[in-house]
Amino acid sequence: MKATLLALGLTLLCTCVRAQQNATGTVSGDLVDESTGDPLGFANVAIYNEADSLVAGATTDLDGRYEIVNLPYGNYRMELSFLGYGTSNQAIALSAGSPALSYPGLRLGEGGQNLDEVVVTADRAVMELGLDRKIFNVEKSIAAAGGSAEDLLRQIPSIVVDLEGNVSLRGSGNVRFLVNGRPSGLTGTNTQTFLQSLTASNIERVEVITNPGAAYDPDGTGGLINIVLKNKREDGFNAGVTLNAGSGNKFDGNVDLNWRQGKFNTTAGVSGRYDERFFRGYRDQTATLADTSFSRYFTFDGTRQRQSQALKLGTEYFLSQRGSVSLSGNYQWDQGNSYNLRTTEFYNSADELARTSYRNEDEPEEGSDYEVRADYRTTFAKEGRQLSAALQMSNSQETEDHLLYEQVFVNETPFSTARQTNPSNSGRRQYLGQLDYEQQMGEFKFTTGWRSTLQQLDNESVFNVFDNASENYSRVDSNSNRFLYQEDVHAVYATLGGKVNKFVFSAGLRAEQAYTTSELTAPTEENFTNDYFKVYPSVFLGYEVSENGTIQASYSRRVNRPSSRDLNPFVDRGDPLNLRTGNPFLLPELINSFELNLQQRFDKGTFTGGFYYRQLSDLITRVTETLSGGVSLATQANLDSGRDLGVEIITTYRPTEKLDLTASANAYRTVVDGTLAEGAVAANGYLFAGRLQGSYELPWSVASQFTWFYRSPGVTPQGRMGTMTSFDLGFRKPILKDLGAVTLRVTDLFNQRKFSYVTEVSGLYTSSQFQRESRIVYVGFQYSLRPRKDRPRREQGGGDREGGGDDF
Repeated sequence: MKATLLALGLTLLCTCVRAQQNATGTVSGDLVDESTGDPLGFANVAIYNEADSLVAGATTDLDGRYEIVNLPYGNYRMELSFLGYGTSNQAIALSAGSPALSYPGLRLGEGGQNLDEVVVTADRAVMELGLDRKIFNVEKSIAAAGGSAEDLLRQIPSIVVDLEGNVSLRGSGNVRFLVNGRPSGLTGTNTQTFLQSLTASNIERVEVITNPGAAYDPDGTGGLINIVLKNKREDGFNAGVTLNAGSGNKFDGNVDLNWRQGKFNTTAGVSGRYDERFFRGYRDQTATLADTSFSRYFTFDGTRQRQSQALKLGTEYFLSQRGSVSLSGNYQWDQGNSYNLRTTEFYNSADELARTSYRNEDEPEEGSDYEVRADYRTTFAKEGRQLSAALQMSNSQETEDHLLYEQVFVNETPFSTARQTNPSNSGRRQYLGQLDYEQQMGEFKFTTGWRSTLQQLDNESVFNVFDNASENYSRVDSNSNRFLYQEDVHAVYATLGGKVNKFVFSAGLRAEQAYTTSELTAPTEENFTNDYFKVYPSVFLGYEVSENGTIQASYSRRVNRPSSRDLNPFVDRGDPLNLRTGNPFLLPELINSFELNLQQRFDKGTFTGGFYYRQLSDLITRVTETLSGGVSLATQANLDSGRDLGVEIITTYRPTEKLDLTASANAYRTVVDGTLAEGAVAANGYLFAGRLQGSYELPWSVASQFTWFYRSPGVTPQGRMGTMTSFDLGFRKPILKDLGAVTLRVTDLFNQRKFSYVTEVSGLYTSSQFQRESRIVYVGFQYSLRPRKDRPRREQGGGDREGGGDDF
């Protein structure tokens, strides 16, 4: 009996010991962005015991998921953090009765909101580092208040905007724009017009994606710039008003409305903008040709005026707890006028003034764009699966005229007069269809999709000259043309991503079949067809060096498809001494892009540094030849190859609670090799650009911000560019119980934003400098009507997330 009791006791003791040894639990969940609902990959999850010592930790995967296993029973504090977001804390208690705790959908964002026991305590940083992108939050940017999207992009690291509004990313001017993560017809016809018409106060954030994955269109060898517009999601009624006025007749304003009730979420907005700016410059040319030599000096003095109005309307309907449909539309109308007095002094070989030309150039224009889009999105009863579909149609129309009147004087005596007009009309229609599916498979995520984009362009340009005898304009058929372009691109793609230990990866492949047809119907009939099939792979690999540091390597193949302007053989004679034409035989430019980046977070800041290398084939570049009389003709041509090698650094530092600093620098070298009809082409170029940005909290709750920009002199394939610098300063004061604010900002405070360059082509030496009005003082007012935070929250789709609803 004693032996039996002893054996039973030993058995119970061993069982208790084993039970004590296995008394561990699991904590899991996922982390998302509070404002967008997007998963936060690479976020930190740390577990602290009651003595506030770190006992376990993990990093979220691509979908923001985390799981910590073998955690002994007890009371803990779970801390969740992500670069650029506030730190959140969750009290947890593991026991035999609760061995597995799950916290789905925890959110990080701006401070002040309580989610159960999670408290967000910090404001979102100006810059966030995503898995495949850099995210710049601009909603509170003082420097952007009252400006356009073009003004806003001037504040973003990696991006340079020239005087004409042309955008380049890391030195590449071939940039693809997305709106809310998808292609938009509003950006396709004239990107400069779109950026100048879009009010910066409507933008929530700008995402820079230099090596996009297979899910994105491969267009844009420099990368993608995704402009995310504001979209209120709080229940009830939301309204926002922004008004701004700038020196020299500059005004803009917008009203945004949002109403969310039950199964509907409806948004509406209207905006208007008026802008006038002077444009000044000079061009000094010296020609040393085979049979003669001469020089000429140009001065430009003009104004550019633009006004625009935009209307947006959309509604989303929640079919069930899992699915929703939405319909949205945008309409934009703009008009403008550019006036310029071009004075040209012609000097002979003895450097004597031979004649003077006064050329009045008047260019009125008007355009309209609209876009309609329908979306469907649903999840499935089995978690981790999602299906979405979209249809989109956009249409753009633009009319423009060049009215030219020139008088030529010899020794102050009238010698000749000439008049001409160049009216043009361009239209663009685009259709887009898209279907995407994603599925979570444990630690891995699989996505696949299809997209077809069909677009048609019709450009007609007429060249008229004035006949003094008949006192009428007559058309010059040989200098007029009509150009039609059709491009259909059909694509399928698939990606697979996931996390293995400390490695995060994503690999994808995109296959595209493109059909392109260029048709010249006047003055002669010609057809140019180029159909091609291409495959675009992409690979991303990240390694977690520590809790605060990661190394990322990526590769993608991309394409630069020639635009209709690049292909159109029409000769632009707006400047009779500097002609411009397209090349219908252009081939698409292909690029293989490689990147290696290090991301490190410190107590008071962050550091991001990396190298990038771009290998280009069939490089599209601008080439210029000199015609008789020193007239230059610029066009586009394919060169054999090109290479870009660069380094980029972005760092943030917060030395005190009131001061935030962001410094960025980008330096690159480009090499071009090829052969043209004139012979071999080989050129090296280099350039450096940097920014220093800072914000400081002054007394009386006044926030201040500054941005200093510097671009070094550099060598380009066409010549040399001069230095460009600028300094912007802004202040913001909250009013009306923090529901409103007044702003004061000055752009280009020291009036230094000038563009200069030097070129030498076929005996023609050119030195130029131009400036568009940039020192402007803006005064602004913003007001936001928000629902009360203590109002009971209504669930999406009219149902509870724990039950009910329909399964798909």
